[in-house]
Order: sequence, then C-alpha cells, then structure tokens
Amino acid sequence: GVPAGGAVVADPVPHIRARGMGGDDVGGDGAPTSPQSPTSSPDGDGKPQRSIFIRNIPNAITLVTVFCGFILMASTSVPGISPQVCLFATFCGLWTDVLDGQAARALRVKSKFGATFDQLADLSCFGIGPAIFFVRQRQVALGPEASFMQSLLTVLAGYAYMACSVFRIARELIVHSGARPLYFVGIPTNLACIPTVVFSAVFPGSILLPFIVIALSGMMVMPYHVPKGLWVMRVTETEVTVPCPQRRPSQCHID
Repeated sequence: GVPAGGAVVADPVPHIRARGMGGDDVGGDGAPTSPQSPTSSPDGDGKPQRSIFIRNIPNAITLVTVFCGFILMASTSVPGISPQVCLFATFCGLWTDVLDGQAARALRVKSKFGATFDQLADLSCFGIGPAIFFVRQRQVALGPEASFMQSLLTVLAGYAYMACSVFRIARELIVHSGARPLYFVGIPTNLACIPTVVFSAVFPGSILLPFIVIALSGMMVMPYHVPKGLWVMRVTETEVTVPCPQRRPSQCHID
C-alpha cells in the first residue's frame, strides 16, 4: 500500500516463497519450483537414491575377497590352513571379485569408494596373499637343507610379485581416477594369482616355479592394455555380455 505522504515502501521480504494455486512452490520471480524428488540424487544426476543397506551390498561382497586374502596370509602361521584351503579361498575370492561388480551394476550403486575398495581387496587377495603363500610353500618344500641361493631366489620372486602387484594397483587407481576400469594395464592380479597359487600348492618344489612367478610379476606391470573381459566377455558401464553370434543378443546377457 501507499502510506501517508505518498512514499512507496518496498516489500521488505521480496523472495519469500508463496504457495501457488496448484500447491507448487513459487519463487520470488513468480516461476514455480518443484521440490526435489525423494528418489533422485541430490547432485541431479538422475540416479535413484538407495538405502545405506543397498549401497553397501557390493562392499560386503568385497569384504569376502579381503577375507580370502587374509586366509592366504594366515596360512604361514596357522597350521590348520592347508594348501587346499588356500586354493579354495583363492577361487572363492575370484568369484566374489566378479560378483561385487555385477551387484554394483545391477543395483546402480557404483561409486569411487567402491571401485577403490575393490582394487585394494584385489591387492590383498591376489597380490600380497599369493606372494606370501608362494614363499611359505616354497620354503616348506625345500626344507631346512635348502641352499642360500635357493632361499634367496624364493624371497626375490615373492617380493617381486608383491611389489609388482602394489605398483600395478597404484597405477590402475591413477589411470582410471578411482572408477571401475573397463580395461587393464598389464595382466590383472586376479589373473596372475591363478598360476601362482595353483603351482605353489601343487608343485612347490619345482625349480621353474620362482621363474614363473617372476615372469608373471613382469606381465602385471607391462604397459599393455588388456580388456576387462579378457577377450571372453564384453564389459561396459552397465552390463557384462558374452559374444555369441549364433544366438540373439538377449540370450547372451549376464547381468
């Protein structure tokens, strides 16, 4: 209104929201604004919000991979952990390493934390664990009568495998900026660990074993791009498929 004297007084609170005719919020400029949908992400990327339980299902699966790596490490000091148990733990870790990524894609809860957590779990189960297991198996097979050069070669091969695993994981985290990779630089640790653990459990006294481990160590750090599907599967941001030209694409879908 206009008070006495004819002076016009400005609205003291021009930007207070008012309720529109249809119940929509109306801003200070008169344009309607709708409240944020409870099912949309706060950063506006359109991804649905998940409960803390759903978001951590892939992380819980990753913890199983970490535990499998712990079994390999504990085998050096716990007599009841046999090489057969370590073999089972390794292949269980390989399975959960695939399963956590599939769960993250299916639930649409992929995150940088999950990707980094998965890489560190790989380091424990497929890098550090196999290196320790190899050294333990080799030393037990050679016995106390092993020469100094044999023991030195065993230690160097085990250390090379562990060091190259750490180097490779660190490089992956930088190359992919904390995201889940669609390709590897060098062979992945979960591929190198299979011959390392299997040969260490079955042929621990073989003279060729340390050289096989050293060769696998070098292959992990070589600057060569390896597809994540290892030429068997096609991995994308949203799905994993198996090429099968004789069938319809819908029949080749995995997750």
